[in-house]
Amino acid sequence: MHKPDLPGTLLFQPACILTLPHSAEVSDFLSVNGNGVGGGSNSVKTALGEYFERRHFYREVTSRRSGRLSEFLSEREVLGFARAFVQTASKKMSISDIEKHEFALSEVIRSSDFSKCFIPTACISLSSHSLGEDSLLYPLRDTCGCSFHWNPNIAFLGAIKEYLERQFLVRFWLTKKCCSRISTVETGELLKGQSVRQLYKALAASGEITFLDISDTRFPGFCVLVVYGQKNINHYVKYCAGMAYASELAVAMQKSLLELWQTFRFMNLFKATDSEEKMLEDSYIRYFLGCNVYETYQEITDVVECGGCRSLQDFTVSEFLFVLRRMDVAGYFYSKIGGVDGGGGVFVKFISPDLFLHMNNSRNFNSINKYSKGFKSSILQSRLEKMVPFP
Repeated sequence: MHKPDLPGTLLFQPACILTLPHSAEVSDFLSVNGNGVGGGSNSVKTALGEYFERRHFYREVTSRRSGRLSEFLSEREVLGFARAFVQTASKKMSISDIEKHEFALSEVIRSSDFSKCFIPTACISLSSHSLGEDSLLYPLRDTCGCSFHWNPNIAFLGAIKEYLERQFLVRFWLTKKCCSRISTVETGELLKGQSVRQLYKALAASGEITFLDISDTRFPGFCVLVVYGQKNINHYVKYCAGMAYASELAVAMQKSLLELWQTFRFMNLFKATDSEEKMLEDSYIRYFLGCNVYETYQEITDVVECGGCRSLQDFTVSEFLFVLRRMDVAGYFYSKIGGVDGGGGVFVKFISPDLFLHMNNSRNFNSINKYSKGFKSSILQSRLEKMVPFP
């Protein structure tokens, strides 16, 4: 008999060519899906993790109380959310309007001192169900900062790491500035002996592939964006992208390439089967398919390399939070332990109104915040009007 806390379908697709990654897909009857690629059982683990994460944040986040932000947050914190919401709102609002608004609220902990407080549920849940007018203040949501793992330490690290890599991506897109374009020679050295090397060689032989280091050097680790381009109009995939943030450059490159391959496979099959884009529920994927032209690859690889001194801090939650405190950024962790087939998985989301709240920089977007203040003069208006081409 099917267990209600497990997905209904698991589809494992071993690669026909042994040197390429396997693929796995899991789903349930309510159309929550998870996908993963990798060697051995890693594809299944990744797909299950993505499924549980999405299911929780789409369906299981609840509001326990309601009220004004000032009832649960300091004056400074209220102002932070108000300044963000007047930018994201789908109708004209003032800071005073936000301060008077009655929000559906969920319990979180402050990243500064781990004290408990309440923030709008709309900043956590991916669904607008039962949120009423809160969705007018924050209409666009994505999985930015969401994480799931059996180990709570890894879940918290995954949440803040995932949130920050999206900040770095938006900053790169808005300014065209990156640390460096990783050369073909360096790429070959860094991927030598790695399981993804053959995948890299296959993609490079088929089209063009570029690795970009888009890290913010104030933070530890390396954030890598990899993009694929194809001039041949007869190919189904003309542009694709993947991204990862890790403690080592080689690891970030490997993970970003696997993410690119996951999206590449989907796009190739989608086009090969003459599927209709309007049938896709995910607005980000619909938009990304619309970017599937070689010109997108040319645009995103037209960069300004800035270099920068690399942070020597450890790749840990405490070090990330140290940098954010130094930037005077207020953040919050939502966390919940959920039962999965008799075990306890940990769901975590990191949120900060002082950073970009979501990835669609083209509308309902808090472009003015404490993070963007540092590169405000470098933001290109043409880029601000066009969403970053990333799934």
